[in-house]
Amino acid sequence: MVKFEHKDVFVDAMGRGGIETCYILPRYQLAFDAGRCPYALVDIPRLFLTHAHLDHAAGIPYYISQRSLRHLPSPEIYCPHEIVDTLQDILRLWQKLEGYEYPLTVRGLEVGSRVEVRKDMYVRALRSFHRVPSRGYALMRQSRKLKEEFLSLPGKEIQRMKEQGKKIFEDRDIPLFVFSGDSTIEFLTENSEAREATVLFLECTYIDDKRPVAKAREWGHIHLDEVLENRALFQNEKIVLTHFSRRYTKRFIAQVLKRKIQDEEFLSRLFILAHED
Repeated sequence: MVKFEHKDVFVDAMGRGGIETCYILPRYQLAFDAGRCPYALVDIPRLFLTHAHLDHAAGIPYYISQRSLRHLPSPEIYCPHEIVDTLQDILRLWQKLEGYEYPLTVRGLEVGSRVEVRKDMYVRALRSFHRVPSRGYALMRQSRKLKEEFLSLPGKEIQRMKEQGKKIFEDRDIPLFVFSGDSTIEFLTENSEAREATVLFLECTYIDDKRPVAKAREWGHIHLDEVLENRALFQNEKIVLTHFSRRYTKRFIAQVLKRKIQDEEFLSRLFILAHED
């Protein structure tokens, strides 16, 4: 797995298009997609599934079984609401094959649904644009800040206004981490959370002319050229491009990006999540 770190976002990442996708955020005890279930996933109690393609979901039965074997609590699994019944049916069949019944908690999410992570943090389901029912996800941090017009006041005056019940604070929901899942570029253009996230994990399956933009869109994916065409939209501190097609080597990806990206400021914010083999 590739380790990514930016400020207080730590990710153990596996992102190979068509092979395996799983992003684990151990600090927050949650993960996005199961891939083939890397063993580090077994310790994570909360899993958000973007969609049911096997490179993202094949490891779910193993994940549940291994947690049961280790006497860990039943995990919470969240997925697009359209696939809840089918996913539960598949998991029941696996129980039948294993000859062992383990508790299941599978919950479907509509676009805009939220799941509390802790008192000041929740996950919001975002609209994504793929060939099958899918969701992207935003890890949101809730914060309360003093309104700008009161910033120059002394502490005693602020305390007095608080005691008087005056509304001197404003609540903000800040997207800390966003993952697109598999999607077309509309995930970026249609979701403000994606554009504003501190860290954005964005699929970028195709990068060269052998698989042009039209082919990427046909299969519900993003092409590097679309990322570059929309680079003015990215307000993120870090943009992690991932889910590259298996036809590209890490070296080839680096060569293409060096040739295509002339914007040094944009390049400085990019992190290329590519694997050696």
